[in-house]
Amino acid sequence: MKQRAWAFLADGEQITALSLGNNNNNDRKSRRSNEKYKPQERRHLEVCGSRCNFTVTSAPRRTESTRRSRFDTNASSSQIAHHDFSLLPFDVLAKVAASFTLSNLQSASLVCRSWRDALRPLREAMLFLRWGKRFKHGHGGVRPNLDKALDSFLKGAARGSTLAMVDAGLIYWEIGKKGEGIALYKKAAELGDPAGQCNLGISYLQAEPSNPKEAMKWLYQASVAGHVRAQYQLALCLHQGRGVESNLAEAAKWYLRAAEGGYVRAMYNTSLCYSFGEGLVHNHQQARKWMKRAADRGHSKAQFEHGLSLFSVCNANTTFPFLERNLTRFH
Repeated sequence: MKQRAWAFLADGEQITALSLGNNNNNDRKSRRSNEKYKPQERRHLEVCGSRCNFTVTSAPRRTESTRRSRFDTNASSSQIAHHDFSLLPFDVLAKVAASFTLSNLQSASLVCRSWRDALRPLREAMLFLRWGKRFKHGHGGVRPNLDKALDSFLKGAARGSTLAMVDAGLIYWEIGKKGEGIALYKKAAELGDPAGQCNLGISYLQAEPSNPKEAMKWLYQASVAGHVRAQYQLALCLHQGRGVESNLAEAAKWYLRAAEGGYVRAMYNTSLCYSFGEGLVHNHQQARKWMKRAADRGHSKAQFEHGLSLFSVCNANTTFPFLERNLTRFH
């Protein structure tokens, strides 16, 4: 006669029911028996024919110390100390926020007292930037005064604002002091300002002697950051082979990206790329779409060419407004 091997349990445990009979009722009986076990323990009953494997696994019990550690902020403060941004050095924070606008600076100043104190010079720079724009354009009830505008921009630049550096550099460039302008553009570009990078790249192209390779370096950085004018200038350099070998496919890619960003000249050039199949697959529908967008935004050549294309399909009602808008520029 075969003997059955009973499952061994720890001391204090009792088997109240063990299904050895009808296999159809195994699940029901196992659930009924498991209800009588302690809630801290998990039991698994496997029934395979006439063999029974009964496994008892005890779940880990929470002690008072583990419960206390979950809510003890002092115990975890050392672990999250590296996430305490108030410990960020002032000079590092000033470089990170150098290109912030006034609204971004105000929001960042609310993070903690340390950030508020560190960003005070940049908030002051925004005031000088505002007054500089007023003096430059004659807004806010003041008369245009380029000297006062430059002085305000320089005070903002001295406090670390790349926005003020770019505006001051632009005035220097306009009055013929290109060396001072390039120096300010470069300082803003090194701090990561896309407008400063774009202006620096264009300045290297227009300087005497020009430096196309350095221009391509800064135009590319600004283009990757999403600056649409830099994307257009980079496409021109790639198209004309300035600083690099001519690459129509790459140029068309940057034309298209700048056009999608709203740059009107890029829309016109994108239309030409689609029309002649240069860098992009020939697509007459896309060519007309971008030509119309450039014409709607005031591009004179696009208005003339779009008007001619409409005239070729005998759509006089929509043709003459574009042609008339373009012809009035020559009177």
